[in-house]
Amino acid sequence: MRYLKISSSGVWQFRFQLPPHHRHLFQNRREIKVSLGTSSRDAALLQALELELNIRKKIATSSYIDEHQVKPEVTEYYERPKRFPCNLKPSVALDEYFGYKKTHVSEKTALGSYMKCKVALELLNKPSIPLIRRKDAEQVRKLLSAYPSNIKKHKAFDGLTGSEVIKLNQNLGYQVLSEDSVKDYFQKLSSFFKWCVQMEYTDTNPFEGFRFVRKKKASEEKQAYSKGNLALIFQQAIFAEHKFKHPYQYWLPLLARFSGARLNELCQLYVADIQEIDDIWCIHINDNQEDKRLKNVGSRRFVPIHSALIDLGFLTYINNLNTDRVFQELKLERDGYGTSASKWYGRFKSKLGFSKGLDFHSFRHSFANDLKQVMTPQLITAQLLGHSTQNVTYDRYGKDLGISLLKESLELISKEEVIFVKPF
Repeated sequence: MRYLKISSSGVWQFRFQLPPHHRHLFQNRREIKVSLGTSSRDAALLQALELELNIRKKIATSSYIDEHQVKPEVTEYYERPKRFPCNLKPSVALDEYFGYKKTHVSEKTALGSYMKCKVALELLNKPSIPLIRRKDAEQVRKLLSAYPSNIKKHKAFDGLTGSEVIKLNQNLGYQVLSEDSVKDYFQKLSSFFKWCVQMEYTDTNPFEGFRFVRKKKASEEKQAYSKGNLALIFQQAIFAEHKFKHPYQYWLPLLARFSGARLNELCQLYVADIQEIDDIWCIHINDNQEDKRLKNVGSRRFVPIHSALIDLGFLTYINNLNTDRVFQELKLERDGYGTSASKWYGRFKSKLGFSKGLDFHSFRHSFANDLKQVMTPQLITAQLLGHSTQNVTYDRYGKDLGISLLKESLELISKEEVIFVKPF
């Protein structure tokens, strides 16, 4: 009988228990053990099936198999990494991967993955992709744990190699990468090597299957605004007295508070995205224009407009616009339309004394938390936020919930922290 088991080092092991009446064909062994030399489960399954087939062929033909006949097949799999035909340099593979990645995600996301992979590959300094194995991934994990965070902010590291940076920081003592940051590096490296395996540049993904200890609950990793925080934000002159330079400075925080939408989803809105469905005004979050981008397919959704936004004059603002876009003053940049708005809000929240963990995205967490506290069903909250339910029945077969049902739940978001002044 065939068994597959992954070792503590992340390499799959093959075991085949031999029936007593066939053991004489295998030097009276009880079982055959083979290290498959890969951390990829799919690759391990293929190799295991091939090994099992060879064993069963020997049994079926009742031919004698001595130790020297079995070992070559085992050795072939164990030593294959050394004889892998591709000698592609890691930097060349990474450049190619970057080009591929840009066709599937935003350039900013692709560049983030590229830079983290580049740091790790330079730390390893291997001449070719196939030579990077599991033990090298273990080494990278240790090196990254000693690698300083925010390295670009420290001029002392300019022009140094990764190894030199780590050595220098032993004396300087700057803060190093957190466990969560190292985990993020490994996730991006694993994605890169998964692509390399698919491209047949190597036979294994050495960064797959690593375990990292979670030190915080998922709900503690991101900060939401408290009621006090929200009251402080919305009592500022921007909202209480309509003192602002650009309309987005007034509307974006309010829209985020009462819709839970991401910053760029709001910044890229067109007037045509404000639609009335079944007598309910909604925001249609989509990527139906070339200048729009969404995090993923599930982000496409309709979000009912909260009564607080209507009372504050949002529909009046929309009706008075003579432009195609809701916030025409925001210009398209590399990361979308949200760059200027993000910088503005960063300055705004810093003046209010908010810590690093509280930012524009915290409105989204506040939105989700408020719905959670009133026991809103997860399915409703997921659709309002544009999240997958991780349930094939609902994600694949179920249709979107009705707008009226979403509206009913959305209205549970409190508007008591907002100061209502004369609408626009």
